[in-house]
Amino acid sequence: MLDFFAQIFSGYSWYIVLTHFALATILFFIVNWIGARAISVGYMQLNVVIQEDTAPAFNFLFKVIAPVVFIVLCAVFFEALDLNYFKTNIYFVVIFYWIIRILWVLCSSRGMLMNWVEQIVYWGVSIGLSLWVYSLMENVTQILPDPRSLLDQLWILIIVFLYSILNNVQFSRSGTIKRKNNYINSRYKTFRKKYNATIHEFFQNDFYEALTYSIMIYEDFNRPIVVRWVEYLRFWIMRKPHTLGIMQVTTDKYINDKESIVLAMQKISLDNDDVMERYTDSPSPDINHVAFLIAAKYNPGDYSYASEVREIFEQIASTFYGSMPDSYEEIKHIVINDYFTKI
Repeated sequence: MLDFFAQIFSGYSWYIVLTHFALATILFFIVNWIGARAISVGYMQLNVVIQEDTAPAFNFLFKVIAPVVFIVLCAVFFEALDLNYFKTNIYFVVIFYWIIRILWVLCSSRGMLMNWVEQIVYWGVSIGLSLWVYSLMENVTQILPDPRSLLDQLWILIIVFLYSILNNVQFSRSGTIKRKNNYINSRYKTFRKKYNATIHEFFQNDFYEALTYSIMIYEDFNRPIVVRWVEYLRFWIMRKPHTLGIMQVTTDKYINDKESIVLAMQKISLDNDDVMERYTDSPSPDINHVAFLIAAKYNPGDYSYASEVREIFEQIASTFYGSMPDSYEEIKHIVINDYFTKI
């Protein structure tokens, strides 16, 4: 066993390891950047709300093959610069990449959203392909193919054909729905345990409590604690207004998570006043739509934000708030009475 590992790491010096780890980090950001811009063609990002996988073949091939393509391009780059020693064990870039992705998921508390069986398949296939490609690169003097060999690869047509068929296959969402509901429920219980006294004292109203937790869950998902640490560091360095805290409130002074929640609830109250004024002489909307309207004011300019907060709200309301008001008329009276009581 020791001989096996010694053979693998032979010639693998510390500066090559650091270079490969740096490349894996770059790959992590590149894949995320491309994925965020490939949603229109069916790319599935990890999300807290339920989404339909409209392109399963594309998602599988992109997530599995993108790292392999990256190491081939890196190998070509090193070859062009006559830095062939950096090609040594370059498949470790793919291994490091998946380790970084796993750590990111765990550090951002998104583990419950992951289909770990599916992820193991991704890791196995992607790393296996990288090892196979690396073995091919070791046995050739030039990585780039000649034009004639490209013409001979007719099997590419078969792959494209199979891809077009598999991309129209729809899989059951029951597992995804269960994982995402479990994630929402788990985050709600965690946040309620920490912040219930603050939130309940402010609103004393199930609707606004549920809406506050919904926004909190969504903001925490998009800006997990690791990212918020970076935001605090940037705030201390730049001394300019930043979005800080778990509720991502824009401020020009330091605030912790609890203070950001208080400021967020004040904003939700003001936004609710605008919604109330809008429907003074109009038919009362249902509470789910009210949640959407207030969320849209909390983060204006992003339709998907309000829509996804509403989905989280619906899950929380149905699971934890059995006494939720049926109409906005009930909510309006409660808020007005609470407001004058506090005065």
